[in-house]
Amino acid sequence: MKIFISEADRQSARRIALKNIARFFNIPDWESKTNEDLQKDIFSLKDEPAIDIIKLLNEYFKAYDDWFSFYQIRKKTEQNTKKEYNLNEKEQLELVDLIKKREGTLNVLQEKFDELQLSNFNRKTFGKNISGIVKNK
Repeated sequence: MKIFISEADRQSARRIALKNIARFFNIPDWESKTNEDLQKDIFSLKDEPAIDIIKLLNEYFKAYDDWFSFYQIRKKTEQNTKKEYNLNEKEQLELVDLIKKREGTLNVLQEKFDELQLSNFNRKTFGKNISGIVKNK
């Protein structure tokens, strides 16, 4: 398997989620802030809906990072050996589990946003996609 997932991809996925969350919670200048500043602003929110979202966002980031790390370990092996890495059966099962966790946490986060958008119609909404890869059940 040729592995193309980069740190830029990881940061882009985070940026999409953070910007949409910041917009939803009316964080000033969300368009121009760095990922770190957006995360700091979001994590400083104290109302109950924000706390719920922060918890779900942390779960999504952890699941995404676990999936990302899986690939990065194998990518380094590919670079060191200059050979394409082939997953064994155990690794294939691990990868499937990591993908399910990543997508599952993203879906739960999206469902919470859908619920908040309906109950807080006075806040800005941003559509249905936090990351562009949501798979609704």
